[in-house]
Amino acid sequence: MFALVLAVSAALASIAVPAPAHAAGGTVFYGVYANLAGVRDYHGYVPSSYRPGTPMPLLVALHGCTENDVGFDVLSGWSAEAEARGFIVVFPDQSNLANPAGCWNWFLPTNQHRGWGEPSLIAGITNQVRSQYTVDARRIYTTGVSAGGVMTNIMAVTYPDIFAATSILAGCEYECDVLQLRTPQQSGRDALTEMGSRARAVPAIIFQGTADIVVPPSTAYRIAGQWAYVDGIDAVADDNTRGQVPNGRSYTHLTYRSATGASLIEQYMIDGAGHVYPGGCWCSLYGDPSGPDATGITWDFFLAHPKP
Repeated sequence: MFALVLAVSAALASIAVPAPAHAAGGTVFYGVYANLAGVRDYHGYVPSSYRPGTPMPLLVALHGCTENDVGFDVLSGWSAEAEARGFIVVFPDQSNLANPAGCWNWFLPTNQHRGWGEPSLIAGITNQVRSQYTVDARRIYTTGVSAGGVMTNIMAVTYPDIFAATSILAGCEYECDVLQLRTPQQSGRDALTEMGSRARAVPAIIFQGTADIVVPPSTAYRIAGQWAYVDGIDAVADDNTRGQVPNGRSYTHLTYRSATGASLIEQYMIDGAGHVYPGGCWCSLYGDPSGPDATGITWDFFLAHPKP
C-alpha cells in the first residue's frame, strides 16, 4: 500500500485553490514552531465569537499528501465551521523538506512516539496556540485525512492527556501495518504501552470510502479494533444503520458502545467513495461533495466527547 500511496501522491499534483471560506469578523493567524525535531509553519482561525478569558474548544487539523495547511482548510471547510460553531482551529503544515510530497512521515518509528519527531512538533504547535488564546483544556481535538489521518491517530495515542477525541479519515491503525499481518489487538496493545500512565478510553470517529484504492477499506475496521482494545470494549459494532445523503452517496454507520451504552467509536463506510474527504469542496482533487458531511459530523461527535 505504501508504494501505491507514493504513486498516487506523485500523480496527483497540487492545484490552485481559493482562499478558505469563513465569515467576516474572525481572525486568521499564522505562526512557526521549532524544537529539536525541526521547524513547522501553521495557520489557524479564531471565530468572531471568541472572547479572551472565556474558554473555547480547539481543533488541530492535519492535511494529507500533496496538500498543505491552506489546501486542507479549503477542502474541509474547517475555518467556516469554526466561525459557525464557535471554536478555534489550527492547521500545522508539513515541510516539503521533510517530505517532498507533503506527507506526514507516519511510517518512521521516530514519529510514532511521544516527545519525538513530528508528534512533538504538532503537540508543540497545539500548546503554542493554547498559550496565545483561552482554550478549553477538556475540548481539544485532532482530525486528519490520509497521511494526516494516520498522524492524527498517532497524536491521540501519544498525547491522550491533550486530545479529548480524534477523527480519522482514510487513515490507518497505530503502527500502521500496510500488509495487515498483525491483528488490530496487537496495535491496541502497543497503543496502550505508548500511552503508559496516561492511558484512557479515547473516543474516535472513522471515515472510509469503500472504493478507496490507496487505503484498503478494511483498514477502517482495524482502526476501530485498535481503539476498541484501548477503550476496553469488544470490536463488534453494537449498532449498524444505513444512511443516504440526499442526491448523494449512501453509507453504513457503525457504533461501538461502552458497557454503559455510551458511544465510544463511530465508523462511516461510504459506498463507492474513493480516497477523498467526504463532503469536501468540489474545488479540490480530494473533495467529494456527494459524501456525508465529515466536517459537521465530526464536530457533532467531538461536542459529545469532552475529556473527562
